[in-house]
Amino acid sequence: MKSIVPYTKDIEFKTKIAEICSISLEHELNITETEIEGNFIVSGEYKSHEVSVNKESFNYKLPFALEVTENIVKDSIEFEITDFTYEVANASTLRVHIEFCVTADELEVEEAEIEEILEEEEIDTEKEEIRESVMEEIGELFPEVEEVREEQKNEEERLDAVSENIILDTIEETESEFATYHIHIVNSSDTIESICTLYGTDVNTLKAYNNVESVTVGDKLVIPCLDE
Repeated sequence: MKSIVPYTKDIEFKTKIAEICSISLEHELNITETEIEGNFIVSGEYKSHEVSVNKESFNYKLPFALEVTENIVKDSIEFEITDFTYEVANASTLRVHIEFCVTADELEVEEAEIEEILEEEEIDTEKEEIRESVMEEIGELFPEVEEVREEQKNEEERLDAVSENIILDTIEETESEFATYHIHIVNSSDTIESICTLYGTDVNTLKAYNNVESVTVGDKLVIPCLDE
């Protein structure tokens, strides 16, 4: 399974946006049994006046969620941001366009296996119906047998409840894992060294993910970051 998902969001700033000086994109991710959820984190610096030399910082979290179908192998899910662009929509609104890709393996069940499972369920249902019918007839003929049966049923329900409580007491909560990397858009004042310093990485790591031999203004650099 492979799905390309577009995501567009308007970010309202508290002041006027005269110029975006720098911008980067990160994401934090959490995969549950029913959905992929998390946040895109857009941050950087901007000028609120054209003639100003002062830069102001911004940092916004944009939540997202994607439903996961039952026929997906959850452990095989991979998430990747494939594109990121932005524009100043009006005086105080920054519009971001993010495209991400989700890939995963699908569960494969042969038609013969499905038919076999359905047949077994039908046989089990018929057996249960026959057993219940016989037990009802015995209960009508021998009331004392029915009383013993009810006592056994109540005891089984009590034991099930005790077992459930034991299981609940032994469950340990685990923290969600987050996968994070940066997408940095190169501006005129950037150098390879300054970008490495900004994200706490080195030139070799940068080269492993990007072609840094010919970096120009507007290029997008992928910078991995290990969660702590």
